[in-house]
Amino acid sequence: MKSFEAIAQLRAELRQDREFIHQNYQKNQRMHERLSRTPAPDEFDFAALSYTLHNLYNSFESYFYRIAKFFENTLDPVEWHKDLVERMTLSIEGIRPALFNHEFALRIEELRKFRHVFRNLYKTPLVPEKVLFVQKIAASLDEEFQPFHDAFDRFLADLERAMQMD
Repeated sequence: MKSFEAIAQLRAELRQDREFIHQNYQKNQRMHERLSRTPAPDEFDFAALSYTLHNLYNSFESYFYRIAKFFENTLDPVEWHKDLVERMTLSIEGIRPALFNHEFALRIEELRKFRHVFRNLYKTPLVPEKVLFVQKIAASLDEEFQPFHDAFDRFLADLERAMQMD
């Protein structure tokens, strides 16, 4: 069983990760606005936007990883990136509630798949339409994630209080 101090630390780390998500989302929005004002965007403009999408996913993944590591402690060494998103939809009785619903997970999964493709582009060109498709998916993730973060933080706060009473 974890201590209330460990839960307090997790809460602080998740709040910090939440701020990183927000900061990366703002950078993504600024880059998207810049791209939309560019008369003839080229591959470097789309690469810059893709980089912000990559970083946005990474900040979400860090948040999810902390939860999985704290509560479950195991992730498949091969497919852990995909499993991590799926695991956040699970409510594990007696352990923790789901972080978010399946609909939100599908959108995060699109961001994860894009990040994988972007990280592994070597001989394939970046396709602007695909970048814009993922950008559209990412457009409201920050504000949609806030209620999930708040609910999970309340769960942790309640758990922390209960452990302090023991």
